[in-house]
Amino acid sequence: MAACSIEGCERKVYSKGWCEPHYRRALRNGGEPTPDRQSRTTCSIEGCDKPHDARGLCHGHLQRQNRTGDPLADVPLRGTRGICSVVGCSQPVNGKDMCRSHRNRTRAKGDPRPEVPLQANPGDGWISHGYKGVPVPEELRWLTNGEAAALEHRLVMAQMLGRPLTSAESVHHRNGDRLDNRPENLELWSRYQPTGQRVKDKIEWAVQILAWYAPLVIIEGLRLAADPPRNREESTRATDDLEGLMWQPRPLSE
Repeated sequence: MAACSIEGCERKVYSKGWCEPHYRRALRNGGEPTPDRQSRTTCSIEGCDKPHDARGLCHGHLQRQNRTGDPLADVPLRGTRGICSVVGCSQPVNGKDMCRSHRNRTRAKGDPRPEVPLQANPGDGWISHGYKGVPVPEELRWLTNGEAAALEHRLVMAQMLGRPLTSAESVHHRNGDRLDNRPENLELWSRYQPTGQRVKDKIEWAVQILAWYAPLVIIEGLRLAADPPRNREESTRATDDLEGLMWQPRPLSE
């Protein structure tokens, strides 16, 4: 009995010079039997080195063949598309020739906005909109209301204050550099203001501000109310004493 004409196959001929497995494979593949799976290790598509799955193709190209009738050899498989097509971006392609971030921007805004830097994560923090965010150690999370991450400039100011910042407080960079979070470059700003202009409203607002930032001024003010200055010299001294009690953030310990 003659052997199958496929090289390396020793099964007996079933039809048209092929054994039964190769003959049925030829019927499925349009008249051409593919080699046995064991005789091929990689995909037959030029440039594809993925492991062979069936019919001479890797799993990805086989799925395309099954869905469309064409393995689409000129279209890279997922995970082999290179880097994002947006100028200056080195992130891997996620879809539509763009990385995930630029693709999401395009979906949301209709434009990948290449001029706007992506959020970077160097491992010890990240940069977003020019500000640096950092992970918060567990022992400092009471300063961030339990949050495990925070903007570094707000965390530094909270350490200087010894308390969490309120929603009405912001931190200003003296030199304009949002990444320069040295304590001496930061100053506390308050966005809160009274809702009206009546004297009563302003007094309540002033007392609240002093209670937040300079409670000793209130105590000294009460003492002066009980024993007011009797001359210009005593008045000047009292004013200097009050100014000395004004709030200043304490420096962080080394």
